[in-house]
Formats: sequence, C-alpha cells, structure tokens
Amino acid sequence: MKKSRYIPGEVFHNGEHGVYDGQYGWAVNKQSKHMARVVYERVHENKDFKGVRRGEGLDYAKWVFSEEPGLAEDIFQSGFELMIDAEMEPNSAIGLHWHHRTEEICYILGGSIRMTTVNADGDEHSETLKAGDAHAVLRGQGHYGRVGADGVRFMAVSFRRE
Repeated sequence: MKKSRYIPGEVFHNGEHGVYDGQYGWAVNKQSKHMARVVYERVHENKDFKGVRRGEGLDYAKWVFSEEPGLAEDIFQSGFELMIDAEMEPNSAIGLHWHHRTEEICYILGGSIRMTTVNADGDEHSETLKAGDAHAVLRGQGHYGRVGADGVRFMAVSFRRE
C-alpha cells in the first residue's frame, strides 16, 4: 500500500475532497484507484484521557462508500452510513468514542486489536480480535481499542439508527 497517496483527515473532511473521483452509472461499481485514501492521526482522539482511551498512532483508511453527512454520495436509501477499509499501524489505538446515532460492525482482515466495548452504565468488556473475528458496537455504546504488534486491517460498516 502506497502511503504517499493518503491525504490528511482534516483536509479530507473540510469538504474539498469526495469519497470517489471515478464514474459509475445505475450499476454502481467502483474501482479502488478512485476511492479516497485518508490518513488519520489519533483516530477518534479523546483528549479527556491518556494512552489507549485517548487514541494514538496512524490509521490509513480507504473510503469505499459513504452516506455520512458532509460526505454523502446519495447512492443508498437505507440507514447505511459508511464503509471503510482501515489499516492501523502497530500498537496504535482507537480513542474512546460513543455511538449515539449509529451502529458499527468491524470485520478483522489481518493482524489483531483488543477492543473494549463500554455500555451506558460504564460496564466494560474487552476481547482480542484476530483475522476472521468481528466486533459490533450498538447505539448508545462506546468503544476503544489497542492494535497489536503486527498492526490491524479491518472493514468498518456503519448504519444510522434514528
């Protein structure tokens, strides 16, 4: 994967870049080379914490589809919000964040990550996930995670739930 093709997250989310710069018609087929590639520093940074709950390291994300506000492609009519192919560097972390209006599924493609799910009462459950494993966070839950020594690659799919 060529890391030089990635644009910084703050540049991507300022509205100057789209999720896809190729063409498709009524049959939606996207080519990888036209999908936005974004590098995020401190994914879901949570400045209230230090270490894993704060988030640290780099996440190289390819945006496959999006109906997220500000990045909507207006393809889907369901509650689908986004699909991202993410690759995080070894020992990085996803900061603690909450899903107040979305639900998310992460399917691990390679490497490992120790994910912690937090419910509204503050109860936590942690588990190390490896290739072939999946993680879901439901509306009203939070989560954070520490990437293993070999990094992690996963697909994230999110749905709005009003």
